[in-house]
Order: sequence, then C-alpha cells, then structure tokens
Amino acid sequence: MILNEKEQELISKEIENLERFSSAELVAVITQKSSNYKYAGLLISIFFVFFSSFILYFLKELSILELLQYQLLIFVGINLLFENYKKLVLKILPQNYKHQKASLYAKEQFNNLGLNRTKTKQAIMFFVSLDEKYVEIITDKEISKKIPDEFWQQLVQEFIDDVKKEDFLNGYLKALKTSKAILIQHFPIQENDKNELSNEVIELK
Repeated sequence: MILNEKEQELISKEIENLERFSSAELVAVITQKSSNYKYAGLLISIFFVFFSSFILYFLKELSILELLQYQLLIFVGINLLFENYKKLVLKILPQNYKHQKASLYAKEQFNNLGLNRTKTKQAIMFFVSLDEKYVEIITDKEISKKIPDEFWQQLVQEFIDDVKKEDFLNGYLKALKTSKAILIQHFPIQENDKNELSNEVIELK
C-alpha cells in the first residue's frame, strides 16, 4: 500500500466534495513505478559488456574463450546488481525515457479504468508515478473543449514539485482544490447527474 487509509480517505473526500458541485468525474491514480524496466536493464547490461570487452581488448591479451568468460561474468554481475538494487536502473535511465514510459502507462490506464467510456465525456484522471517523479492529468473530450491545456500543465508542474519533495498527498489535495472553481464554472452539477466512476484512490501494482 502506497497511501495509508487516512491519506486515501482525505483524497476521496476531496473528490467527493468537488463532485457535489460539478458534473466532472475525477479519478486519482497512483503507482510506485510505471514499468519494470527489464528490457532497459538488459540493454544497459549488454552495453557494459561491450564497453568492458573493448577496454579488456586493449589492456590485456586474451583468448576468445577468456574474453567470453569475462563477458559472461560482467553480464551476470550487472544483472544481479540490478536485481538487488532495482532503483539503480531508474537512476541510470534518461529522464525523457522514464517520462515517456510513465505517460504511455497513464494513457493505458485512462482506457483500462473506463475513463474514456463515461456518458458525459467529462472524466479527469490525476496520475502519479512516484519512482519516475511523474505527474499527468488526462482529460476526456468535453473537459478538453472548455479548459485549456495550459491550466492543467501549470497544475502538473506544481504537483511534480510536491512529488519531488515526497509530499504527494499535499500535491493531490492542492491539485483537486485548485481544479474546483474552474470545474464548477464550466461543468456545474446537473439534476440527473450520476457518479459513473469511483471516488476511491486507485493504487496500481
């Protein structure tokens, strides 16, 4: 569990309070990381094997068999290191790559969780991936028509600052509170409003 029960309740309450006055459907999604990065770890291991082989070739005379043995030892050693220190791969990988993986995962979850299938097309997903220090707010068609992306981008930047400080609870609550006025303005609650999506925090494994 990433958030304790009290933290989950605070976020759920904030969503519930907002949806009393707005027809928008908000969903809070949090995950520890957006990928296992096994493929990336494998590529890094192969790179180190070739790099080490290149160094060994010039520093020491080796037979083909000896070189292959060194390559195997290096490959196994690096993979064991990554297995025991899983966050090491994340530290090595470029930020752009990690953010691309997190963004792709966020979009997959928007569809998997049914946010793209609401009748009103007014769903909003607040997505946080902690290890990548990544935040994305994805909105459905009707929200996108009336509220510019610039508003959400500003919100995301402030949210990321809180995630980097490991204060993602405060980031969630601030983002929800900041969204409240503009959502009520453009999407006021309707008499026949139905809550199509859960207000509970969704933690992805």
